[in-house]
Amino acid sequence: MTGKKKRDLSFWVYLGARVMAAVAGIFTIKYMIAYISKPDYGLWGYFRAIAAMMIPLVSASLPAAMMRMYFDYGKEDRAGKARLITTVFWLDLAGAAVLLAGVGLWFAFDPDVTMLAYFALAGTGQVMLAYFNYLNRVRNDFGLFFVNRLIEGVGFMAAIGAVGYLVTTGDVPAFLEDERLLTTIGLYATCLWAINLVNTVYYVFEGSLSLRAKLLPWREIRALLSFSLPLSVTYFLGWTLQSSDAYLLEKLASRTELADYVFAVGIAAFVSIISQSALTDWPRFYYAQMRDDDADRDQRILKRLLLFLWLHVACMLAIRLIARLAYDLLGAEAYLDGLEYIDYLILGNFFFLAGNLFAAGIGYVKKTHLTTLTFLVPGLLNVGLNALLIPSWGARAAALTTLLGYALFAALSWVLGRPHYRFTGIPAIVLVNVVACAVALVPLPGITP
Repeated sequence: MTGKKKRDLSFWVYLGARVMAAVAGIFTIKYMIAYISKPDYGLWGYFRAIAAMMIPLVSASLPAAMMRMYFDYGKEDRAGKARLITTVFWLDLAGAAVLLAGVGLWFAFDPDVTMLAYFALAGTGQVMLAYFNYLNRVRNDFGLFFVNRLIEGVGFMAAIGAVGYLVTTGDVPAFLEDERLLTTIGLYATCLWAINLVNTVYYVFEGSLSLRAKLLPWREIRALLSFSLPLSVTYFLGWTLQSSDAYLLEKLASRTELADYVFAVGIAAFVSIISQSALTDWPRFYYAQMRDDDADRDQRILKRLLLFLWLHVACMLAIRLIARLAYDLLGAEAYLDGLEYIDYLILGNFFFLAGNLFAAGIGYVKKTHLTTLTFLVPGLLNVGLNALLIPSWGARAAALTTLLGYALFAALSWVLGRPHYRFTGIPAIVLVNVVACAVALVPLPGITP
């Protein structure tokens, strides 16, 4: 007989942080499209897509491996956990230095100041922020996670809004008027490094990050790398599924069409309030349940899975109902072409969430090659179809192929994950998937285009 477990509020705090960041993000989009030009907004999305590819490569995905290896230490082994956390911190910092050196070398051959500024300032900041995001999650420091989202979301929104307002008054330095994209990059990088500083100070004083902690021996670092390097391949393949569309649109279409797509992704990303909150909480929750392995384990896992998926469906419906209104309120008439395919984007996000949840057993038993396969096949499909269809059909093709890729990802994750963990409640899982498709794709007369 098991005792009553303490109520776990972490998901709701993560959700609150994501809601706050998403609301701030909507206002940030409003202020950005008022401050920078439409082609520059497309270029901003292009830089962020490239950064999403670079982060797991230069960090060798060590923070993700740290999240899994952390649970191999006993609950009371603070010294062992500190060695792991500190070792990965220094290795991640070295990865940021590699990115900085690589950008400098690239600049010597292609002197693009805007690209240099983004990756040298914001890109390196994103590398370190990714480390702290994993650390927040594995230690379940949801209060600090909330502070991070406050700085990144509300802080950046306030900064870009203030600069945009000052420009309208006319009494500002010429740089803010003439170099608007560079100014935006500088403000974003400032917020990122502020977060990194806050987290570094917190974990140093808390004791998890210590200059005096012994680093992991080479044998353990090799074991860490043997788990993390295949993850880097997996994350790159995930990028081909999740962000390569923006890259290919920049290469195969116009920057204005790219801007329409980036804007639609930004509106559709409101649904990621649920998916990102769920994926922030899910690995820690699932690994802890598998480690404890009590009689109610499977029911708790199913309940959490269905909670995430049904919340996502509700959010999808809300976005469909308010999408056109959101365009009007944000003054985004110039970006309206993206409204035609936003339904594909929100349903694709649902399948992305479902696939990550279904693959939990694969990650727990460290079958990284299977995770790689779940991304490889749909990633190749997505890139191939995008390269074939974007020249003729533009951003609409990118949205539809992304949906198909995510659906295949979810199906493969379910099939390959079943031998390693068998979810109970199959009818309930099927039902929520069917309802999600209906909510996203059934026309709403007078509301959807």
